[in-house]
Amino acid sequence: MLPNREGRFKATILEHGVSETGPNNLATFICRFQLVQELGNGQWNPVDEDLDITGYFYLEKRDSSLNTVTIENLKSAFGWDGRDPLWLQDSDFNGHVVQVKLAFEEYQGKTRLKVQYVDAEDSTGGGVPRADDNTRRALGNRLGAKLRANAGGTPAPAPKPAGRPAPPAPARPKPAPAQPPVEQPFQPPATPAAPADRPLNADAAWAAFQGNFDKPDVDPKLIEGEWFRLLADMFPGRDAKTLSPAEWSRFLAEGPAQILPF
Repeated sequence: MLPNREGRFKATILEHGVSETGPNNLATFICRFQLVQELGNGQWNPVDEDLDITGYFYLEKRDSSLNTVTIENLKSAFGWDGRDPLWLQDSDFNGHVVQVKLAFEEYQGKTRLKVQYVDAEDSTGGGVPRADDNTRRALGNRLGAKLRANAGGTPAPAPKPAGRPAPPAPARPKPAPAQPPVEQPFQPPATPAAPADRPLNADAAWAAFQGNFDKPDVDPKLIEGEWFRLLADMFPGRDAKTLSPAEWSRFLAEGPAQILPF
């Protein structure tokens, strides 16, 4: 039976395998967990119900680069050396215990409970927790609209926003810089650029960024979540309004390859 709550659990392994999943055929470790203990009030308590849930752990990203965060988690949780992915399928995990973190996630208008990450049985959580990509998306989907409505007025930009950006407001054209910044020697992006009569800005970058999602059923909230995540990763602590045309060019040139698979 599927669990109905978020939390941190200890679990044994019921089934496991490696396959190519999703529209991009990404290498994935698939594992069905039996929940045996739940963390509450600082201690582990037995799970009296028969609860199991399947987790999907992508070993690579859409741009074919390695998903190093997931790989490191699997190495810690299962004793994998990180070399042969099929080791994860061929190994006997009978009696092996891990920790899993479960959290709700909204996708295409539906809320589901997901295995957020897996860790070693004796893990203490690595100190102060920080939101990973899935947590950012879940928080934005679940709280973004409520927080914006509660705040009222004009939203203030934040270094690492988690919710939907209002589509960038029309801005007055600014004069192009006399010369490109020396520290930004990037080629023009292959994605659609701004009109030739004005420098690249947030409006044009937003319009071009949406062109990377060619499926009509993609939830706009997911697109916006990726927009914010990539801006925060590539320009940490920066207000998007302060980005130069060269930096927007860099964003459109490098950002699409880092979009997480949905």
